[in-house]
Amino acid sequence: MKDYYSNPAIIILTMIIMSTTACVSYKPKYNGEWQRHNLQDDAFYTVYLIGDAGNAVKGEPNIVFDHLKYELDQESDQSAIVWLGDNIYPIGLAPKNSVYHQDGRYKLQAQLHTMTNYKGKKYFVPGNHDWYTYGRLGLRRQELLIDSFLQHTPNDANQLNYFLPDKGCGDPQTVELTEGIKLLLMDSQWFLNDELQKGDQSVCDVKTSEEFLEKLNSEIENNSDQTLIVASHHPPYTYAKHGGKFSLKSDLFPLTQTVDWLYIPLPIIGYLYNRLSVRTSEQDVFHPNYKTYRDNLSRNLEAHGNSIVASGHEHTLQFIENENQYYVVSGSGSKTSEVGMGKGSLFSTGQKGYAKLVFKNKNQATIQFIVPGQFQEHNNIAYEKEIEF
Repeated sequence: MKDYYSNPAIIILTMIIMSTTACVSYKPKYNGEWQRHNLQDDAFYTVYLIGDAGNAVKGEPNIVFDHLKYELDQESDQSAIVWLGDNIYPIGLAPKNSVYHQDGRYKLQAQLHTMTNYKGKKYFVPGNHDWYTYGRLGLRRQELLIDSFLQHTPNDANQLNYFLPDKGCGDPQTVELTEGIKLLLMDSQWFLNDELQKGDQSVCDVKTSEEFLEKLNSEIENNSDQTLIVASHHPPYTYAKHGGKFSLKSDLFPLTQTVDWLYIPLPIIGYLYNRLSVRTSEQDVFHPNYKTYRDNLSRNLEAHGNSIVASGHEHTLQFIENENQYYVVSGSGSKTSEVGMGKGSLFSTGQKGYAKLVFKNKNQATIQFIVPGQFQEHNNIAYEKEIEF
């Protein structure tokens, strides 16, 4: 071990790794000062955004869900919540005869129970983990469980479908939240993973990645006069591990990413592996499929005007302004990850929580990032900013 660390190449590389990963942590980070705003009691419309919430542990307290349920119980029907995928870790919903079924069912129901008294609209989109192992059948099981539970909750808007896109399709589709505000939902995992497009697509509107992009572009163009919230699992921009930002621990001790206690120093292997992996996995922003998805979405939204793009995937909270769009990463519903800052970053943290959009009218809103149990001086709000459309 002594000879290992006396190698000049190892020392130099270690210094490089330390300098490039020093700003990646769980701590909140800000680009400039921020301040609280006085919000009206009777908001025009409110939208909750929470992702990667599917890792609730039975028998353990869940401060995020408790805080969220308290807020939802106070809301009127002029509100909505969007669950941004990875609703069940790590392999989606197993069949009833599987030893994993009850665990997956519990993790999903923990989210559903936050909405037992909630009067607003409720939506789920799938994430990559919801597809794993059981594919479309597992996704369909999840969809049916969600629909069967939520049909017994308050439903003043006569909502019929809660899991979109349904039937394991990728179909981008738009729903109206209220006058002047639309929600565009899609399954980004279906687009990113080529294998998912090889199954039976007969019940789907789009059957190829080309048709997916055409439908996405059409939905954006057809709502040019609306305030648009785009919701899917994968964020176009992110500055945590899926965006190529790695912690010092991940670079120096890469095996801890698989086994927590395996602290074997492999700085060269770890550094190179991490930088290559974000280019070979479709779950990371430098993969060709991911870049096609991001570039197409960003280009068409820029022609539309200011929009909100809400995603999970990274177990962080981030607010990013790029290309005249507001990018909200809200993927720390039940897991956390270290995060940094990058182009357009205004805020990031690796703490558990969710985001909340409070609309003053269809053209003005305040985005809040809520971390239950923290920031008591700001009523658990880690960051907020007024935005316009």
